[in-house]
Amino acid sequence: MKNFYLSVLVVLCSIVLNAQIEHEYDFNSLTIGDLDGQDDWVTILHTTGPVDIFIDLSAGGVVSPDGTQAAFYTGNGGGYGRTATRKATSNFNFDFTEADIVEIEIDMHRNYWGMFFGVGFDADGDGYIAPGLSSEPDDGGIHFNISGVNPANNKIVLPDGSTVSYTADNSGWCRYKLVLDFTANDGEGAVALSFDPDITGEWIAIPEVQGLNMGLTPGSGDKMDRAVWDGVFFHSQGGTGGFDNILIRQTESQGELQYIEFPAIANMLATSPSFELTATATSGLPVEYAIVGGPATIDGATVTLTSEAGFVTISANQPGDGTWAPAPEVTQSFEVVDATAYIPDLTVRRPADDTYAYMTELSPIIIVASAYIDHPEVLNIIGVTCLIDGQTISLAEKSWNTGYYSAEWTPTEFKTYTMTINATSTGGMLSTETVSFEVTDDINDITVHAFDMVHVSNTTTQDTIDNFVFPTYVGSFDEIMTYFNVTCPILGCDPWDRVGRMEAKGPNGEWVEILRYITPYGVACEHSIDATDYASIFQGLVEMRLNIGTSNDGFVVDVVFEFQEGTPDYKYSWVDVIWKGTFSFGDYANLQPMDTINWDYEPEAEASKLKILNSGHGWGNLNTGNAAEFYEATHKIKVDDDEFDQHLWVICNPNPDGCQPQNGTWYHNRAGWCPGSISYVYEYDMTPYVNSSDVEIVYEFYPGYVDYCHPNHPDCVTGVTCSDCGSGFNPHYIISGNLVTYSNSLYIPVGEKENNYFGVSVYPNPSNGIVNLSSYRNNLSINAVVRITTLTSQVMEQFKWDGQNKTLDMTDFSKGVYLITINNGTYMQTERIILR
Repeated sequence: MKNFYLSVLVVLCSIVLNAQIEHEYDFNSLTIGDLDGQDDWVTILHTTGPVDIFIDLSAGGVVSPDGTQAAFYTGNGGGYGRTATRKATSNFNFDFTEADIVEIEIDMHRNYWGMFFGVGFDADGDGYIAPGLSSEPDDGGIHFNISGVNPANNKIVLPDGSTVSYTADNSGWCRYKLVLDFTANDGEGAVALSFDPDITGEWIAIPEVQGLNMGLTPGSGDKMDRAVWDGVFFHSQGGTGGFDNILIRQTESQGELQYIEFPAIANMLATSPSFELTATATSGLPVEYAIVGGPATIDGATVTLTSEAGFVTISANQPGDGTWAPAPEVTQSFEVVDATAYIPDLTVRRPADDTYAYMTELSPIIIVASAYIDHPEVLNIIGVTCLIDGQTISLAEKSWNTGYYSAEWTPTEFKTYTMTINATSTGGMLSTETVSFEVTDDINDITVHAFDMVHVSNTTTQDTIDNFVFPTYVGSFDEIMTYFNVTCPILGCDPWDRVGRMEAKGPNGEWVEILRYITPYGVACEHSIDATDYASIFQGLVEMRLNIGTSNDGFVVDVVFEFQEGTPDYKYSWVDVIWKGTFSFGDYANLQPMDTINWDYEPEAEASKLKILNSGHGWGNLNTGNAAEFYEATHKIKVDDDEFDQHLWVICNPNPDGCQPQNGTWYHNRAGWCPGSISYVYEYDMTPYVNSSDVEIVYEFYPGYVDYCHPNHPDCVTGVTCSDCGSGFNPHYIISGNLVTYSNSLYIPVGEKENNYFGVSVYPNPSNGIVNLSSYRNNLSINAVVRITTLTSQVMEQFKWDGQNKTLDMTDFSKGVYLITINNGTYMQTERIILR
């Protein structure tokens, strides 16, 4: 494609060529320094940070794409961001009403956190267009995002706020082109996005963004009406971002525009049979295909693999006719997987290698192994077996697709055993691991050092995952104490009260919250908690996760477990997570958000208790009654025909953990927690129900509270009943409900919780904007669409998700509650996330 950029432009001008009008801008006429106020550019602080967008030849080691001046932003951090706007003037005289087809190009250097570029409407006439900024709710138009920290966050944002994710991943400088066809879809318009990664003039169409309906409403006079679009805007958030060479081309098409919809092609085994392609053109004309590269051949629309591994890229074209212009070429790529190239990732977890299995008499224990395989979309773990003491035992997943396999085994004598575990995957590939351990009745107190002086901060990590070796045991320890000590890093502790968690994976591979910790105001403290109820978890090689949602220098955390020799009341126990998440309190649209649990105890069950962690958050003049943090409520736990009170209120002075004095308002009482302490655990005796079937467990929030400042309340009027009914940062509880069951007989519960099909974990929650989305269904091929919406159903972001750990950057979102919905067409799951 011919490049119209002029290398000697001082102030860019309009050019008429081949019935096209072009308007170019390259920043070369500006003075090196801040962009704000130069040549009608206006910038606005979007989140935080002292740095402005500025003009220079280079910044942060990044040189402009053509060696001349460019606009840069170097604010460092996920919360730093700035937006720039330029409206039409005589020297950059674009007009989105002059042509029915407009092409917009820009060179962008991708930064770390994310950046966007677009065109649209300055609704309040204050000079800048800042979509997503809470003070500019009516600004907007159309823009596309690119991200370095997670390219899966790339998306185009349509005028109504809905988004479509795309997978193009480009580092360094790249040229992007938006094509806006305002005549398509009966005036609602269509958009296409292409990129030129090497800025050579060879455009690559982004398959997910070809002919998308923009949903415009001509004549409405708002951001949905292109007639009022009056500017271009761009934004950079954290890291070094660059912008250069903006071109707006108003063109006359040589035929009606058409686009190709080419569905993504799933990865396949090298042995997969031939298959048919199903791309379509909006014109209805037939699509032509070609193999761009990779181990495949094509005949018409039929693709045949050559039995070799590699990536296959297929192009789809439609050359047009007398009515239709040629469609932009669209490509799709997929991986051909050779099953013999992958072996299971096998770990023996219980008993761990070179450890002891303690028991006063020979008793059954659980053997546990984890086994995963790359490419779970096409490869599977076929079986896991154990060879021990001349026996071959099959291990099974007890919670579907967690990758944790277990079986029961009873030692025949006190001695050292050698155990070999095999895992077989698709294609007969085998992994083997052998461990040895000694079964002994020589029992003493044991100390296990888990997290060892881990620095948790926004510059190290907020989330630490590691494996720690614990003993295996049956009826050997009557107390397990956990010592959770917090000290300050060199630059000092975080000055605020942050929510932290320590979790561990049980033998079924599911994360269980062991303790919740609210950090003190800027000081160091020592804490302890009795973890005896979690004896079934802290055995063998245990995967643990520590998280503190700090945005400062954080804390240094040290965790030690002490096992006290003694005979417990029951030899065995098991933990089931029945509630886990963040739930609104006083939401008029859903005053009772907790699921009712119908529980069947195993026949072996002899005793049980329900342990509930509940910490209330959100307060101020936008939350009625200072709820939930400072609201004293009594909830009900109802079990069949019985009910129990949960008085959700903790006295903070004196501090429950002796963590005083502190800075700040540590001395105020709170709902279920205090700064500088492990959150209170509410326990309820479930033993009377263990011989019953279908036990109904209800968690009823105090029904007398309603948040009259909630956006879902129909009588909330901004400025009358509440200063801002749309603020969204409303009362909420963070709740974990763990059901612990005890027995003198070993049993391994089998079951799948339908309410967490995807095994989703969203943390930290609440969050300052950086959110982790993960799944413990390690062997499940998750091919789902994730949609993030407000409580009023406005779509903020949408993307495809494969189940791998993903970082969501929501720092541009307003504070409040959002819904994260995962949907694969068969199952749908919704999680709530609080931004503060």
